[in-house]
Amino acid sequence: MKFIIHKIKFIIFFVITNLFLLNAQTSEGYIIFTPYYEYGGSTTYLIDNDQNIINTWSHDSGPASMPYLMPDSSIIYPSRVEYPTMNSGGVGGRIQRLSWDGVVVWEYIISDSIYQHHHDICPLPNGNILILAWERKSAEQAYEMGRQLVENPLNEVWSESILEIEPIAPNNANIIWEWHLWDHLVQDVDSTISNYGVIANHPELLNINYGAIGVIGGPGGATADWLHFNAIDYNSGLDQIVISSKNANEIYIIDHSTTIEEAASHSGGLYSKGGDFLYRWGNPEVYDRGTVQDKRLFGQHGINWIEEDYPGEGDLIVFNNGYGRPGFEYSSVDQITTPIQNDGNYFISDSLAYGPVNHTWSFGDSGIFISKFQSGAYRLSDGNTIVTVGMENRIFEVSNENVILWEYTSTRAQI
Repeated sequence: MKFIIHKIKFIIFFVITNLFLLNAQTSEGYIIFTPYYEYGGSTTYLIDNDQNIINTWSHDSGPASMPYLMPDSSIIYPSRVEYPTMNSGGVGGRIQRLSWDGVVVWEYIISDSIYQHHHDICPLPNGNILILAWERKSAEQAYEMGRQLVENPLNEVWSESILEIEPIAPNNANIIWEWHLWDHLVQDVDSTISNYGVIANHPELLNINYGAIGVIGGPGGATADWLHFNAIDYNSGLDQIVISSKNANEIYIIDHSTTIEEAASHSGGLYSKGGDFLYRWGNPEVYDRGTVQDKRLFGQHGINWIEEDYPGEGDLIVFNNGYGRPGFEYSSVDQITTPIQNDGNYFISDSLAYGPVNHTWSFGDSGIFISKFQSGAYRLSDGNTIVTVGMENRIFEVSNENVILWEYTSTRAQI
């Protein structure tokens, strides 16, 4: 789970508020957020339900994702470096820890010729941090793995990786665990390559040719941003990680209990599958077990587990942005009950997609909010859900009966 102090009501990224409405049924707690500006520095704010500012932290660079308030009242802040080695939406490169008084006590840069941190991070209970990072692959490396087409100005593909780092003050870290998507690919175009197989027979792997044909500019367009992971969360009870791919319209769960060697393989770990996907959901067409009609996620953000002892505990909750949704585009918050088994693995039949067919709970299908980028949703301990709508500069708290109880919006944030 996200390791934050229990008084935090929710974590919000990229919003400043100036309208505040409160209902007696809303949850008590604090709000931490960092407004986004295209250039220059930024400030992280901690406020209470009455909009009183409890504390602020000043930064000389803008956020890559949301800040995390830690049990010792410091914050961990992912932000952007000035000259990233890969530049696409959500680019970061710098992770900092700031004391309550705003002193930078630790800083680490992940921005080089191979890796570029982007989007979300996830502080772990042991003090380590999971970090999403793009991983550069040349066109030649992609072709060697069976990629059919690489056509973009960079002549490369940026794949995805997860690095677990142990912070070492003041500006260093040990990489103690890592996972690379490149180790878990399948293709059906070249039988001479070791990852050759029938796509539908390998839901635990990603088809390297998904998006290779019919995408203007090749994988990721001009930036080579192929899959665009944008969120990460950790479940300490299961020792599992969930990640979100905006471009594939899928979420994935992997095993964190593996060694580095097992994470690069197809066996080992608590769930005996190495670093392969334990579960995926949202777009079964990607692994040839569905069609476009079976697609359930549309450019989603903010995937996370509902915490233990919260209503819906163990389910996943996601902000489903709705980009390209059939009929008309609207955003929704969707709760997903996974087909988890007693051993922590996830059921899938020999021929069908991972379940469920539909969400357990959803809010937004009337089109009352829309954001084609960013945004998130977080379940609260009383069963209410906080929703952040990036494109509308709007935050609201909604009950399980789909009643908005509390809301505020911004006219100052630049999103």
